Amino acid sequence: MTEAHEILNLKSKAKLNCTLCEKCCEYRGNIKITPINVLEISKFLKISINEFLDKYTEEVKGEEPEIVIKGIGEKRECIFNNRESFKCQINKVKPMQCVVFPLVPIDVKRDLFINTEACPIDTNKITTVNKWVNGNHNIYKKNKEVYLKWIELMEEIQPKWNSYSTEKQNRIRELLFKEYNIKKNFEKQIFDNIKEVRNVIYNRSF
Repeated sequence: MTEAHEILNLKSKAKLNCTLCEKCCEYRGNIKITPINVLEISKFLKISINEFLDKYTEEVKGEEPEIVIKGIGEKRECIFNNRESFKCQINKVKPMQCVVFPLVPIDVKRDLFINTEACPIDTNKITTVNKWVNGNHNIYKKNKEVYLKWIELMEEIQPKWNSYSTEKQNRIRELLFKEYNIKKNFEKQIFDNIKEVRNVIYNRSF
């Protein structure tokens, strides 16, 4: 029988404490990233979007058009894990999947989570879920709306993906991950491109 997990909200208190054990960075060749991550990480690293995509990401086979941060070595360790300090090299702009770990969001719209208790903590330190997912950088709160729009789009696209022509698939990828200006408002560009993706998939501009 599967163990039942308590459902947590932002005000809930839970045993959460980072001890730099690397558990959240190992076997993580599945860290999905959204357009906001592409923009934020590229800007943070001071590289072009194309360079970031080529060097640090790969496609998820069977879940197109989603992409993930590359996992390296036998342990599929996140490429952004600093092997000397065991600290995330993109901590200020890390993906949502990393922001919430070891929590698993079961309803982002209502801010509901379960705690997998995957982190081996040394103490019984208790903290609120809100403090854990927002921390010093407010990533969860700041990117929540974009993340929800992304999930909604993926649920719409993925069941139909294989029915799209190669030309249409490539155009969707360009709109979702490449056609941005790092100097302009990220959220507006993403929402505009998501709207254009829908025009493409429903043949309104293709």
